[in-house]
Amino acid sequence: MKLAKLVRLLVFLSVILIACSKMSYAQITLSVNLNPSTPLPGDLVKGTLTIKTGLRAEDVSGVTFYSPLPVKPQSISGIGVIPADSYYSLPFTLKATSPGTYVVKVYVTTTNGTVMQSFNVNVANAKPEIIITQPLTLGEVNDVHFHVYNPVNAYGIKVIPLFKAYPSTIYVVNNEGSFRFYPEKAAPLKFRIEFYNALAVNYHSYIQVVYPSYRNSSGLNVNVSTPHDVYLLYDVIPVQITFTNLRTDSVYDLRVNVSSNSFRKMVNIAELKPGEKKDVVVYIPANRAGRLKVSIIVDYKDYLGNGYDVKKSVEFRVLPDKVVSISDVSVERSGSGFEITGDVSNSGWNKIYGVTVTAESGGKNVSYFIGTIDPSDYDTFDIVTNNATKLVVSWQDITGNVYSVSMPLHLHSQHRVEVKESVNPLLISISGAAVILIIVILAVLSVRKRSGKNGGK
Repeated sequence: MKLAKLVRLLVFLSVILIACSKMSYAQITLSVNLNPSTPLPGDLVKGTLTIKTGLRAEDVSGVTFYSPLPVKPQSISGIGVIPADSYYSLPFTLKATSPGTYVVKVYVTTTNGTVMQSFNVNVANAKPEIIITQPLTLGEVNDVHFHVYNPVNAYGIKVIPLFKAYPSTIYVVNNEGSFRFYPEKAAPLKFRIEFYNALAVNYHSYIQVVYPSYRNSSGLNVNVSTPHDVYLLYDVIPVQITFTNLRTDSVYDLRVNVSSNSFRKMVNIAELKPGEKKDVVVYIPANRAGRLKVSIIVDYKDYLGNGYDVKKSVEFRVLPDKVVSISDVSVERSGSGFEITGDVSNSGWNKIYGVTVTAESGGKNVSYFIGTIDPSDYDTFDIVTNNATKLVVSWQDITGNVYSVSMPLHLHSQHRVEVKESVNPLLISISGAAVILIIVILAVLSVRKRSGKNGGK
């Protein structure tokens, strides 16, 4: 019994030795190339087995694959003679199943022996993933940039946001992409990712959920200022409105509506980029004494057409005293007329323009042009006229509005002047003789009346 076992062992060892001697005698080398090198579950793997000969030709009778994965062809025979120092390529395919590492063995049989080569197939449980590192701002149009982690060297990657975004399909280039998005609330973002792994038949699609960080919008800052709180009647109130875009996106079509009493003005701003600052000055006439409230309403839009508004207001006090006054008026006789002099004062905060003083009468008006008077300054005028009932000062403010103030004049009653005229002696003699003649006639008539009365008695 023991002898039989020993005989069988010797026979088995001899067979192995013979096989090993034949394998070592076969002068070929084997190499395997796989595409994709990292397949995903469900991928088709295209492989190439390369048989290279040495110093002599080899007659290859067959190739056999032993694989835990589906392989085609599993075996092939009758390849034939491969010349010395040449190679032969045998294509084959594998079907990747579940993730894991699989060992595939290939046996190449020749007339000089059999050569075995093993290789690993690593089926990965990996796929491209979106990475968003920047925080998103609520209530703004976010220009979102993302990176794609691509461990399998996938190509033709498309990212489809499953929410309202622009564009609706993003084609990833160099593992980078971007889209615009308006988040109304903090919530996870879902994307459908489509790609190919090495081969056009290896199409994949899956949904990825991204959890970005959010922050609140700083909005559009609107600041309203003016150099003073109190103004005189008919002065001009310069209201400066400063816009600062604290948002992370640009805003468009800004419409600034400024109103106060009967005053209305609109200012348009086409665009305000992130971090950009712009000043607008609106000149409001102080045409009514008392408390003056100015309202500012700013409407604007974002890139996607969403509308926003900001409301501001500011109040001023307008005194009843007029900004322009006439003072130190004096009238003196000048030849056959009157010379009127005086001062025109600008008590306001702004320059006045086109200042003109006019002496008005029922006949011909006489004007004196002063021009420009600076704030808190005055200028004089000098007018010669034959007659005038009032003085009128007219001017323009910085916006072009025209105003006037007046004061009455009573030249003849308040400024009487004795007029000395030259007298002709001949006229004096004639008039004297006439007076004497009249006296004589009256005396004669008086005597006749008396004599008549005495005779009657």
